[in-house]
This record gives sequence, structure tokens and C-alpha cells, in this order.
Amino acid sequence: MGAQQQGRRKVVAPFEVDDEWVSSLPFERAPKGITHLPLECVVYVPSTQGDDTVDAEEFTRRRNEAATMLVTLFGGCRETMGMGRYRSRDGEIVAEEVAVLTGFGDSEDYERKRRELLEWLLDKRDEWGQEALGFEFEGDLWYL
Repeated sequence: MGAQQQGRRKVVAPFEVDDEWVSSLPFERAPKGITHLPLECVVYVPSTQGDDTVDAEEFTRRRNEAATMLVTLFGGCRETMGMGRYRSRDGEIVAEEVAVLTGFGDSEDYERKRRELLEWLLDKRDEWGQEALGFEFEGDLWYL
């Protein structure tokens, strides 16, 4: 990759993107000791069991379980609270409090652990009485 002078403008040679291309931005060079975790996984933890709101203790237990799973897989996570809305199978718009837990990892780590994460998500969907459980991977939302 290089730049060639063409008239007054530089022509930048095109580059090919291999299987996975990850930018070192926001830095020109990665400072020593910096770890980049480019993959983002988000689990939406519901506060309902079917149509009923669970008590605070149960919601906290669910959030702690999800946090433990993400910490085990990726070493850490971030939790924020929000309000989620979705259309149920019968067409009703349902609003519920949700915990949004976000974990970051690298591709090799995720590749080794993704089957375990999927199995956990499907188990929790059933245990928590959900029509679907929201999971976001790299900005794409999946209803499992």
C-alpha cells in the first residue's frame, strides 16, 4: 500500500480486506499495553415472565446471571437499564424494563465460546418464558 504522486494529488493504492479487518483507530499507532476488543455482544435481559412482570429480586438474579456469563466469556461487561418495546405474536405492543448487558471480545475468543453462549441464550429464553430473547452482535439484532 502506498501513495503515488499524480499531478497535484496523491493517488492512494487500493487495499484488499482479508477475512477480518480491524482498524487501529482512534490512534495512528496502537500505544503499548493497549488491548483492542473489536467484537460487541449485547444481551437484552427482560423483566417479564410471559406477560407478567417479575419481582425485583428475580430481575436482579437474571441480570447477575447474564453478567456472569459475559464476564466468563469475555472478561467483563457493561450494564445499562432501559425500556424495551416489541410487538407480541398477538399483535399487542408490549413495553418492559430491560437490562442491556454488553460484552466485548476478540474474534478468536468469540469463535471458541459462541456455541456455549448460544446454548445459554436459548436456555434462558425458555427459562424466562420469552417468545424471543434479544441478542445483538456487531450492531445486528437477533431474536432467538
